[in-house]
Amino acid sequence: MPVEFYFLVIPFCVIPVFLVSLDYLNKSTELKRKNSNVIEFDKFVKRKEEGDPVDSDIAKLLAIDKIAA
Repeated sequence: MPVEFYFLVIPFCVIPVFLVSLDYLNKSTELKRKNSNVIEFDKFVKRKEEGDPVDSDIAKLLAIDKIAA
């Protein structure tokens, strides 16, 4: 077979498989990101501290600096 045939056929076989694989990886990571509903407690408390007076009093009582991650 001539070399030109390989230059024409291989890219048309490899590139679609590569693109489908990238799309699958993108969708799977997006699904994992949506499913992980982990709330970081420190960030949550700091955000609540900036809120209403009750939340800020609770955050002061929790002593955010003393919480170990």
